[in-house]
Amino acid sequence: MNNFHRAIQQKDENKAEKMVDFVVVTKDAQEFHRENLAKNPQHYSLLRLFGPKCLEKIQCNFAARVYYNTHVNVGKRKIKYGIISYENAKQDLLDWRWIYISGRLHKPVLDVIKPKDDMCDLVTENRRSALHSALLLLPESFTLKQLFHKIVGLSYTGDFRMIVGEDRNKIEKIVEGNYEELMRVYEPLMNDDARLSVMTPAKVIQDGSTTAIYHRLNLLPSEVLNRIQRNMNKAQKRQRDAEEVIFSLAHRHDVAATVETAIGGIIRPISISQTAKNAFSAGITRSAIYSIAKMSKFLKSK
Repeated sequence: MNNFHRAIQQKDENKAEKMVDFVVVTKDAQEFHRENLAKNPQHYSLLRLFGPKCLEKIQCNFAARVYYNTHVNVGKRKIKYGIISYENAKQDLLDWRWIYISGRLHKPVLDVIKPKDDMCDLVTENRRSALHSALLLLPESFTLKQLFHKIVGLSYTGDFRMIVGEDRNKIEKIVEGNYEELMRVYEPLMNDDARLSVMTPAKVIQDGSTTAIYHRLNLLPSEVLNRIQRNMNKAQKRQRDAEEVIFSLAHRHDVAATVETAIGGIIRPISISQTAKNAFSAGITRSAIYSIAKMSKFLKSK
């Protein structure tokens, strides 16, 4: 089992007041729910009455393949934790199938249980994909803060909660509150990138040639490439393979918009379906409390 703890510091926010977000990756979801129901039945809504087999089906067959228990009291803190199977986590981290767990892991997290080597490799690949994606959204010259803003913002692209429900300044607050941690996570990946030069924090230069763009496009996760191929073929009323589409896109001036549209196309329906699933798994009372808290933050940010 791998366990990630997401306690991202946002600027001007007291971390002690936040509900801490955990992600649990398990090889056997049904067994996890069976043991957890025996130890912590109060963590679950009335769905617990249907048993671990039903909980596994709800987790593994709908939305982003994550089952969340929310507003759980542990000592003086409130936590929420999502359970995802290893295979689904692998699919999301490598392919960006849902950009849900992968999106959370674009940002710095704490390892409550040290992940095994294979999971560490998957998280690193996911972050490398985030770096390539962000660079495709940026011009040839930019700042480190602009880069981190793009990386953090990837998982909110197309998310309906950014229209209503989330603090509109959330991305900026995450970057401001986690600049050093983001630097720690992404500096080794930037150093490994031969097409990227960090001159100073205020001046980062990337190779903007067609060859470099083509290279980065080919390194995008498969689900993003599939969306790009589908969208471009539909717009141009043609049927071309992925390689031909990517080669064509590398020579165009709308690379950033095309990549962003593809990412948003993955996230938009998932943000809606997973939010509905979270409300279902949390139960009416907990969902209402969570929604009111979110709406309060949203209104304060307007």
